[in-house]
Amino acid sequence: MVLRRSTRLLITLGAVAALLVVGGIAAASFFRHDSDPSPEVAEASPPLRTDAHTITNEAARLAFDVPAGWEPAEEDEELTTSNGVKLDHLVDWGSYTCQGAEYGRAFVASGIAPTDRKPTRAASELAAAVAADQYSDGHQTAAVKVSKPQQMSKDGVEGAIVHAEATLANSADPCASTKGTVTVVALATSAGNSVLVVGADSAPGPQQPTPLADQAQLDGIVSSLRVTG
Repeated sequence: MVLRRSTRLLITLGAVAALLVVGGIAAASFFRHDSDPSPEVAEASPPLRTDAHTITNEAARLAFDVPAGWEPAEEDEELTTSNGVKLDHLVDWGSYTCQGAEYGRAFVASGIAPTDRKPTRAASELAAAVAADQYSDGHQTAAVKVSKPQQMSKDGVEGAIVHAEATLANSADPCASTKGTVTVVALATSAGNSVLVVGADSAPGPQQPTPLADQAQLDGIVSSLRVTG
């Protein structure tokens, strides 16, 4: 997985697309940084677990807990996905430097997806885009498989959860993982389609400077999600 900070390696793809299994939607596989300030990372009180701290995205009306050891990004850092969704309140885990570039094993972010579609579609499109963005390289596109959306609710708000798996065969980058998972929750809050994105490597690359993220921690982030307004 490639982290998004300006000091880290950015993948730029010319005309790359990933096939979304559910619905046959094509998602372009590139991403870019934005310099516009994002909403402040705010600490809510109290967190649900004593070993965690809470990230509150007031614009998206969402809050979630991240375990100790996860690193919040700078307040002005944002990620715009290849399907045009702007994510902020970025939190990273397992960052490492390899051959002069910086990578990470996992990240979590939140934001607002387009409001002109149902949460099931918003979650599916975003999961496909993020998976392709993170695991494609400059030579080939990762194969992306997206699960069927599952209906869910949080704090009385209806939504959906989707999982995407990305695999890149024969990567030329010895530092990056070639396989990962992305989980997206989309909830129809008062802000629109509020989304939580959790991405993580599921297999290391040829060089293995850091371990993979603990699946229980990833699941815990998703289950800690709540609606704040």
